[in-house]
Amino acid sequence: MKRVKKGTLALSSLLLSLSLVAAGCSGGNGNEAKNNQPANDAQASTNGEKALEPYEVVMVYPDGKQNDLGVVQDAMNDYLKTTYPALNMTVKLNPIDWSAYSDKTNLMMSSGQKFDLIWTANWMNFDAQVNKGGLLPLDDLLSQYGPDIEAVEGKFHDGARRSGKIYGVHVHQELGNPQGIAISKSLVDKYKLDLSGLKSGEFKDLEPILKTIKDNEPSITPAVGPAFPLGAYYGSGSTANIVGPVGLDLRDTDPNNTYKVVNTYETPRYMELAKLTREWFKAGYINKDATTPGVDIWKKFQAGTAFAAIGSDLDILAGTEIGAAQLMPSKTSSVGSDVIQVPLNIDRLQTTKLAATMQGISQTSEDPERAMMLLNLFYRDAKLLTLFNFGVDGTHYVLKDGQIALPDGKTQESVGFYHDIMWQIGNQMLNYTRVGEDPNKYKNYEEFNKKVASNPSPILGFVFDSEPVKNELIAVSKVQSTFDPGLQSGQLDPEVEVPKMIEKLKGAGIDKIVAEAQKQLDAWRAANGK
Repeated sequence: MKRVKKGTLALSSLLLSLSLVAAGCSGGNGNEAKNNQPANDAQASTNGEKALEPYEVVMVYPDGKQNDLGVVQDAMNDYLKTTYPALNMTVKLNPIDWSAYSDKTNLMMSSGQKFDLIWTANWMNFDAQVNKGGLLPLDDLLSQYGPDIEAVEGKFHDGARRSGKIYGVHVHQELGNPQGIAISKSLVDKYKLDLSGLKSGEFKDLEPILKTIKDNEPSITPAVGPAFPLGAYYGSGSTANIVGPVGLDLRDTDPNNTYKVVNTYETPRYMELAKLTREWFKAGYINKDATTPGVDIWKKFQAGTAFAAIGSDLDILAGTEIGAAQLMPSKTSSVGSDVIQVPLNIDRLQTTKLAATMQGISQTSEDPERAMMLLNLFYRDAKLLTLFNFGVDGTHYVLKDGQIALPDGKTQESVGFYHDIMWQIGNQMLNYTRVGEDPNKYKNYEEFNKKVASNPSPILGFVFDSEPVKNELIAVSKVQSTFDPGLQSGQLDPEVEVPKMIEKLKGAGIDKIVAEAQKQLDAWRAANGK
């Protein structure tokens, strides 16, 4: 970390003040937090330390164009000046269009451009940024200036840990998802379909229901989707992924194989689900355009030509359990008719999820302590978080029954500031919900997170270094792209095509990837007492 600057002692004093205020204001849920404005912290720097010099914290993140960006930035700065004068900081919002985000942030880092907070993710160059020295280690900064971050995320830093150091702060949000089916309630009611058999958590027990629709509704496709049982349901419910198609077989009950790395295409569970998908395709249950890029399965629901969406992530609701049928608020609203969801799998807590959306601090930051202090505020101050996420009250949104709505006469295009990037920063449990969302969305997240966290992956915290096999991973990916669409949609016969795919994967070097993953996993276990 950079040398501590003059004024850091004042920050330490301020931190203590903020922590005491936070302890006094904490009410235990998001709604109470929204109604408790932080106390004025001007007294924090009056204990004999030199006052902090002005500092502008530059925030870099992906977003579309916002015409009123300057209005929101000014509002945030007015709020910081009024509420946290001792911090003596302003923010500069520097959104970058999604299409250019990766290239531009890489250039900013390589050129040494000054900025402070940066949104990052394991699927958006995080490891490259760490390896190239673009991000600062955050351990000391978190311990000194991140008490509110640590209060909610202290147990979940493993996804951002590289070589023993933390390089990113995970956004406090849902820790996983349920996967299963979403089905038309009107057809369930029409045929008095019994969904209780789905408490098994097995897709095969959906088959009699699909047959009923096929036999009685010739204009309706029983099952629509791009991936079916071989999508998220298989990957999350049956394997602990390491890299590509390489991971652990969670269905293997042999205790000697708990940490055995395998090619997951070779597992019995994969073939079982591939055969089921093929049977459904041959029976006419599956949409024939499943492999078409960009196919919108929900438009089929709107048109009344689909019964069930298969294998996708579902809403997180109160009482989410395997086989529990509940109304699905998000899709009911978007398709204009009642949709029921039935979870068949619930994610384990996985390392990859804990690195899927994070904030880092740039190596070029001229005051990383102040950057961390600002980041910490997003984990405790609902007003600041609301300004960043929704804009100015009365201008960009109004509250209706405690939910965010557009002002009268405004649309998403005309309001000047509208985006859906609430998942990019801070404590999402402090957020408002939008009209149309479940008002209890974030309470549901907290309940669901306890369920996910209670079932961690056996390799939680393990991060694979792909550098030794980067060429093999590229070759393996090309093979996957050739076979996956046809197998996942049932259009290919798995008994014929899976052996061909495995042979080609071996030719591409998958055995080398498996061996490297096993080597690294064994070393990680030895170092961590697993």
